[in-house]
This record gives sequence, C-alpha cells and structure tokens, in this order.
Amino acid sequence: MFLSKLHTLLAQNTSPVILLEGTRKLPAEKHQELADVGRRLAEMFPQAVFRSGNATGTDEAFAAGVATVPGAMLQLVLPTPGMGRSRRPASAACLALDELPLEERHHLARESFAASPENHRLFELYLRSQSGNPAYAKAQYLVRDALKVYGSPALHLAPASVALFFINNIGPNSGGTAHTIRLCERQKVPVFTQRDWLS
Repeated sequence: MFLSKLHTLLAQNTSPVILLEGTRKLPAEKHQELADVGRRLAEMFPQAVFRSGNATGTDEAFAAGVATVPGAMLQLVLPTPGMGRSRRPASAACLALDELPLEERHHLARESFAASPENHRLFELYLRSQSGNPAYAKAQYLVRDALKVYGSPALHLAPASVALFFINNIGPNSGGTAHTIRLCERQKVPVFTQRDWLS
C-alpha cells in the first residue's frame, strides 16, 4: 500500500527529492531497520535524491542505508559547514545554510516563523544576524529544516517531493522534527511516518 502510493507520487518526476528525517532519540534496536529502509528505497528509486539533515539518530540511520547503494544520490543539508563531519558518508553531497544568499535565508526564516510561531524570538535573532547569541544556533537548525523542504533557487536545489519521518511518540508535536513536518504541510509535501512505512 505505502509503496504503491510512493510510486504514484514519484512517477511523474524524473529526479524526485525524498526527505528521510526524524527524531534524534531513535531506539538503538531500530537503527538497522531504518538503514534497511534507506537501502531499499535507494535501490527502488535510483533516480531520486535522498535528502537528510545529518543529525544523530534517524537521519544517520537512513543515510547509512542509502550510502550502501552504489550511485545513490545522498544529499546532506547542514546548518553550518562543520556540522557532524564524522557522521557523513563519503559519497554524500553536503551543503550548508550559509551558502545561500541572505535574501533566501531570510525568506526561509520567515517561512519557519509561519510554521512555528512559538519560536518567533529565535527567528527574530536570526533575521537580525545576531550570531553571538546562543539561541542563534538553534534558529540556524530550524531555518536549515526549511531549506531541506523548500529547496533553493540559488543553489539549484529542488524542493522536497515526499518526506518519510520516524517520529518520537513522546512529544511528537515538538522539536525540529515536528517543525519540519509543519513546513512540509505548508508546502503540500506528502508526509509519511513509521506507521505508514515501517512494515
């Protein structure tokens, strides 16, 4: 059922972008299972770009699986260029938020504010470029999440086509994963959680 939906959604796109995302608090026993899902998807959709954020937990597990497939296109979108170097598969293409023109970064910050208005102070700091403030780093992660979903004309980065999430059942509507899901909903990107695909 899930795979037929996915095939239908991606059939008209010659280079779809599949987001592979989720909680950092991935149970250890699920790591290999998610790596297997990443591998199977990369085998089934060789034309796809698999995009993630290189965080520990879910992102890392999915990426490890995709990276085992020769020729698979794995793309890691980072808040800063140095983030998580030790976790990056050698085959992954990496790009960072600060590679974008200021105008695009500010657009993504405003979209992030619309998706998560409770974090308005973080986005205000980001828009004022107050990088010395510790909260600015948190804002970078949330704005980076918008880049993963919306893409970037300046970097020729296509928007997401579909998104697969492994969500934490405790507090599923909080944190960066929930923020990214809300961004997907704003952009009408189809979202699937483990209830849909982990079977």
